[in-house]
Amino acid sequence: MRIEFENFQLDTEQKQVSGPDGPVILRPQTFAVLCHLIEQAPAVVSRDQLLDAVWGHQATSVSSVAQTIKELRQALGDSSSEPRLIATRRRLGYQFIASVRAVSDDGEASDEHDTAAVIAPPVSELPADRLSRYWPWPAAAAALVTLLVVALWWIQTPSPVGDRGQLPTLAVAGMVNSSEDPELNWIGPALETYLGHALVELGGFRVLAVDSAAAASESGMEGIDYLVEGRYLSAGVDGSRLLASLRRPGSNEILTSLESGRSDWDIASISIDMANAIRDRLGFAPPPEADDAAIRARLPRRPASQQAYFAAVQALERFDTAAALESLDRAREHEPDNPRLDLLSALAHERRGDLATARKFSERAMAATRLWPRRDRLDIEATAAMLAFDWQRAADRLQALTQFFPDPGSSRRLVRALSQSGRFDAATEALQSLRLKQPEDPRLALLDAELAALQKQHDQQLEAAREAAELATNQSTPALLATAQLSQSEALIELGEWSAARERLARLTAGDSDLSDSDHARALLQLARLEFLQGDLEPALQTVDLAEQLFEAIPHPVGLAESALLRGSIHERAGRLNDSIGALAQALTRFETVADPRRVARAHVQFGNTLMRANRPDEAIDHLHQAARSFRSLGDRQGEGAALINHATLLARSGRLPDAEPIFQRALEAFEDAGDLRGQAMALGNLAAIAGDRRDMTRSIELAEESLGIFEMLGARTDIARVSYNLALIHRRQGELLSAERRIRQAGEAFAEQGAVLMQMRALTTLGAILVGMGRFEELEAVMQTIETLDIEDPAETAVAHIVRGEHALIEGDPEGARNEFQRAHDLMTGINAENHMLVTEMHLARADLAHGQAVAAEQTARRLAFAFGEIRMVNRQIDTLLLLAEALIEQDRHDDAAGVLGQADELLVGSPDAEQTLRLGLLRSRVAPPELARERLAWVEETASRQGFLPLMQRARGLLTKVD
Repeated sequence: MRIEFENFQLDTEQKQVSGPDGPVILRPQTFAVLCHLIEQAPAVVSRDQLLDAVWGHQATSVSSVAQTIKELRQALGDSSSEPRLIATRRRLGYQFIASVRAVSDDGEASDEHDTAAVIAPPVSELPADRLSRYWPWPAAAAALVTLLVVALWWIQTPSPVGDRGQLPTLAVAGMVNSSEDPELNWIGPALETYLGHALVELGGFRVLAVDSAAAASESGMEGIDYLVEGRYLSAGVDGSRLLASLRRPGSNEILTSLESGRSDWDIASISIDMANAIRDRLGFAPPPEADDAAIRARLPRRPASQQAYFAAVQALERFDTAAALESLDRAREHEPDNPRLDLLSALAHERRGDLATARKFSERAMAATRLWPRRDRLDIEATAAMLAFDWQRAADRLQALTQFFPDPGSSRRLVRALSQSGRFDAATEALQSLRLKQPEDPRLALLDAELAALQKQHDQQLEAAREAAELATNQSTPALLATAQLSQSEALIELGEWSAARERLARLTAGDSDLSDSDHARALLQLARLEFLQGDLEPALQTVDLAEQLFEAIPHPVGLAESALLRGSIHERAGRLNDSIGALAQALTRFETVADPRRVARAHVQFGNTLMRANRPDEAIDHLHQAARSFRSLGDRQGEGAALINHATLLARSGRLPDAEPIFQRALEAFEDAGDLRGQAMALGNLAAIAGDRRDMTRSIELAEESLGIFEMLGARTDIARVSYNLALIHRRQGELLSAERRIRQAGEAFAEQGAVLMQMRALTTLGAILVGMGRFEELEAVMQTIETLDIEDPAETAVAHIVRGEHALIEGDPEGARNEFQRAHDLMTGINAENHMLVTEMHLARADLAHGQAVAAEQTARRLAFAFGEIRMVNRQIDTLLLLAEALIEQDRHDDAAGVLGQADELLVGSPDAEQTLRLGLLRSRVAPPELARERLAWVEETASRQGFLPLMQRARGLLTKVD
């Protein structure tokens, strides 16, 4: 059976998909996912359902599904941000949304089926004012005329409605402003929060907060016994009035109505009065520990200060820190030393990025409340822990605080603390519970995006951020909208959708954008990172400077440190290692001042990596060890893997491949534990390179292809180029020179496009070595000229370029020129104390000695180096020196000794095969063999070298054949 959708045709029998450009290559599991989505369309298929249907019990987590969906979208040209075929339904799963039709074998098509036409409207589209139909407001408004200034309670139903044997669970829904005065809008959220606290303190109830949409749905009310709803208004000279009702969820019948009146809007007093009335009405006695002082302690004492306090709270919830700080200044006019104001000030400055000021206010609040009962200062302790980046302790305090009444603000902070402490399952569970109660809250969608980003699930981050932006737009909250847009651009960058990210960031950083200084600086820093990734290095530096100026003015120490860290990356990629080291030292100092252990560890990794490139191995190892220890103590396996992989790379670059291999393996295990696919692919690629170096080609190709598959699925262009580079080395060792050349050129072009100058130079020097081996010297000269134009300060890579020129000189019969090039390479390696590489350059110098006729000197050096390479298990170099030793012995007419040495090289080649070394071995063996056998060996070398492309070796074989004949 065949199925058609858009421009594609799926053949279920042949298990293949064809598109406009021909067959679409899909892995079996990817094909199975596509079939299952189409089969179930238009239904939404959950990740768990896909796991069961496609993987059975083989997949370890739902991340397998997300990565396969991403691979499928890339293969079909679909996009997660603007889907045509597969849409992500946040928290539900995936849905195939394109029109499909089945085509029989005779070519007849069934009716077209539009899967997108049956999508039901989400719950969030229910009318927000549905609650209003339940209220007898005309009668209530008429009754207000007779109200007294003192508190008055009117109970509509005289008999008790509660079960005295068990405390019920109550939900406080939205408190509605029934006056025509928008200046009173601040009262609703204040009453929702503090009535909840009062019901817990004075009634002992378990209390939840829900919004109107959740109150109107059955799923949002599960486990709730009574719903408390209310309206408030100002009654002129009679003061403030709060009218509340109690009803069962799912029922429109009001069980009782309650009313509270005060001369002013004292939120603490009104909440206490109403909580006592509800408790009494339900027929329960106050709990033994009931004390209204705990409620009053949570707020400033004066109503005017309370109003300013709540204005600050609501500004912070909109992410408007400037308005929050302005309101706090008003609140402090009458209560300058109130610890609650100090706590809120700490949160406002933390949001702004000014951690030093935030910590000052937090310390003041802690000191002022040191004698308070612990329950009354849990939120103060949680804030202090968060500012110290002790997310585990913060989560513990917030969990204790929200045990009875998970008010929305504390609950959101709990989700963030759980996420940052790596407790992703607990964070997800808490967030899902919150979203059931408040489905239209953009702040919860933002938390969803943050949680997805921490787990490297950037397609889900993008979906959640888009939802947050839509909700923020609907609610006219520009600061929340800006944060959502920044999260979207971050996800787009990580997903490789750089054009879309750049377009969004261009709008955000435009002069007419309505961003706070902090958000503007963050947008600029994102833009600089994107420019860096796209290879626009100088514009990236200029953008970093602009971001840093804004961060400096705030001040925003974390932003300043991140700016220095990015500046270090830009300088490193440009090959300006000294500038990079200076910027990274500044970043590390700034992060240490901030005292964020995870960021400090991350800076150590990058610093160690740059020091490694600058050939300062001891310092690099110190930084990488510190990073690994820090990440391990934090339980951050992903960070630990990054530190380990850089440590192993340092050892590999210094030639200590056997020491590097087990560390790469440990890094792979750490990345697997963390679910970091990119980290796994990097570790696999490096293990492939090491396997290739020891000539275990089967294992090397297997690891490299596994690595390449992951990088292609992730769309990581630079990393794809790295693996292509490693595969080129394997092709070269197997004698597949044209394949090696093609892969190396592709890798070099990709590195150039990305601005990865160091890797571009490495690719070019390797290409130069391949061209030398192929005898294509005119093309070689063009490559070497390109290398000279690169602005780079890496002595090791510069030394390799000199070695390539020396190889060329030897083939052209210029031993003096070769010696000069090899000596320059040796001096560079000596200058950076690269001991193993110094042995390699000594070997090349001995080759120049032999070409000069100094066979004895070459023999002595070769014997010493063969032993040294054997000791450090550099098998390929050991073979090179044995071949050099054999040639030196042949030049001294010591053929029997040479034959023995060639036998040793042959044994090593069996376990570590290399096409070029095998041909060189054949040439040398022909020189110590009888004429008939020599002729046979030279004919084989000539034919094989010609077929593989080693033209200089082919010509040498022909020359020796002429001598034999």
